[in-house]
This record gives sequence, structure tokens and C-alpha cells, in this order.
Amino acid sequence: MDFSITMQDGLPQMSFDPANDLFNNVYLSVTVVKGAFFHNPGFGLRSRGRLKNTAATAALIRQDYLDALQWLIDIGRAKSVEVAVERDRLQDLSRLKLLVTVTPADGSDPVTFTIFKEVV
Repeated sequence: MDFSITMQDGLPQMSFDPANDLFNNVYLSVTVVKGAFFHNPGFGLRSRGRLKNTAATAALIRQDYLDALQWLIDIGRAKSVEVAVERDRLQDLSRLKLLVTVTPADGSDPVTFTIFKEVV
């Protein structure tokens, strides 16, 4: 069974309509905890809990997101995956902002996704 996820007002809305777009793959890859998907225990994002807001943490989280999305490149669904991490040391010290961009292999418009990771 496939289902479709759309973002409305910054919140995901789910329906059980068939979905073939790359956004669903990206969303599930970075929101499902690795080991929680019964069909493929290696699918998803590694759970790290809360880490300190350091450059090393930003690099570690960036690599976790790249690893979680690598399967899209491996199966030929995406041409490239880019993850940029912003550390806002002035306004909000308790989170990292991640900007995910996935370029589809079919040449269509890139899929962008923004998510925040809590840090201390």
C-alpha cells in the first residue's frame, strides 16, 4: 500500500492515495527511525538523541542524513543528495536547521525539504 504525504501549513498531512513522488521517499527516509521499519531494518535515520551544538555534531548529523537518503541514489531514483546544516548560534542555540535537496534522476525539479534537529 502506498500513501501520499503533503505539507500544509508546515505540517505533514497524510492520505492513502497512491504516491510516486520523490518527496514521500525523502520525508519517510528522514522521519522513520532506523530499525523501526519491519520490512527493512536498515531503512531510516539513525537515532542519536540530543547532542551538543558543535561543528562536529553538525557534521555528524549531516552524514546521518546523507546515509539515510543514499538508497535513492543506489536505486537510480535520485541523481544527487545534498544536505546543508546551519548552526544558529545567535537566535536559537537548541537546534540545527537542515536543508535537504534531492535531484531526481529523471531531470525534474529538485525536491527540497527543511527539518530541525534538537541539540543542547
